[in-house]
This record gives sequence, C-alpha cells and structure tokens, in this order.
Amino acid sequence: MTALIALMFALAAGCLILACMDQRKLYWKTGAWQYRNPGANEPSDTAFALRRASLVIGAVALAIMGFVLKAADGSRDYSTAQVRSVASAAAMELDQAGSGLGSSYRTSSKLYKVLNEVGNGNVEIQSAGSGKYELTNRKGENPVCLTITVDNKLKLGGSDPWSHSISTSVDEGPC
Repeated sequence: MTALIALMFALAAGCLILACMDQRKLYWKTGAWQYRNPGANEPSDTAFALRRASLVIGAVALAIMGFVLKAADGSRDYSTAQVRSVASAAAMELDQAGSGLGSSYRTSSKLYKVLNEVGNGNVEIQSAGSGKYELTNRKGENPVCLTITVDNKLKLGGSDPWSHSISTSVDEGPC
C-alpha cells in the first residue's frame, strides 16, 4: 500500500513538472517529429493551455488519491481499545473451548487461529513466555497482554483421568 501511495505522489509531481514547462517547447521536443510539416501541425495556444490545465487537474487528482489512500491505510491500524477488544474476544472463545483444548500447545494454536479470525490480520501476536502473549496492531503499537493459564489435574478413578481448566486475563500494556 505504501508503494501505491508513493506512486500517486510521484505521478502528481511529474504532472506538475510537465505543467510548469513551456508547452510549445515540449511539443517541439517530443511530438513535432511525427509530422512532415511540424509547423503546420503545431497546436494552437488554446490547445497548449488546455494541456497545461489538464496536467494540473491530473496532478491534483493524483495527490488527492494519494491522501485518500494514506488515510485508508492509517485507519487499518488498530487502537489500544480495538486490540483489547480482539484480545477479550479471543480470551472469551478460549474460555468457552475450555476442557476440549487440554494442553498448552493446543491452547496456543487455538489462540493464533482465533486472533487471525477476530483480528482480520490487523493484530500481531508475540509469545512473551509462560502463557503470556503480547498483542499489538500491525505497526507493533498499542500493546495488550493476554495471559492464559492451563491447569491440568489428574483425577484417579474416573473414565477421564485428566481435568483441564483454562483461565484468561487481558491487561493493557506490554507483558
């Protein structure tokens, strides 16, 4: 997206540079060679003025598109509240999955899957160790700490000897 924004501004600058040049000299250097009698085919002063006006209008339109794309690109970066909302939704889904997850590994893989779905690719996740995960926006800003605790207990004498419980907490700031 950044390359497209830069391209828009570069094209706008190119149009402005061409608009500032003498249109008659530009014709003689670039287009007159196409005609057997270039003097007879030289555009009128009105045509040169229209060409200059269209270059200025094109430059303005390209610059506006660049600013629109820049604003759209910036609006995709989540704020702290949005990152926290994604973390809370992931924590709630993990709490609901509960005992079906069991191990820390399955819980971790489920977390990555849930964050990808809920965050639409706008939330980055980094393990901070011992069940802590630091969530940020795409730029690495607005950190939120998601803590997941998996408690595995052995119960003797039952059909399912293992009991799993998951607890989660979400705190603002880095882990």
